[in-house]
Amino acid sequence: MDTKFEKAFLKSVKKHSGIKKQIEQKVLQIISHPVEMGEPLKGNFRGYYSCPVKRNFIIIYLYCGICRKKGDDEHVACADCSETPDETIKFVIVGLMMQHMG
Repeated sequence: MDTKFEKAFLKSVKKHSGIKKQIEQKVLQIISHPVEMGEPLKGNFRGYYSCPVKRNFIIIYLYCGICRKKGDDEHVACADCSETPDETIKFVIVGLMMQHMG
């Protein structure tokens, strides 16, 4: 499995250094089981997966093979899509989960 870490992901890990160990553990779990660990996102975030790190923190990532299989690659439009193997996970960002209050 190839892994790529976007600049925003690495920057957000530094920003949330207090949970760095939990992020590292979750990244390893995602690499081992990318589909089982994540929740597919919808709408504007179609093609991406989210995985909770702890309480309100989530990791957003792409699994390239599934993205292509579902036809989401046209929606996501990664600049390096054509050169990236199917067995690649791109870690996009770590951040606070957005909560919508009704």
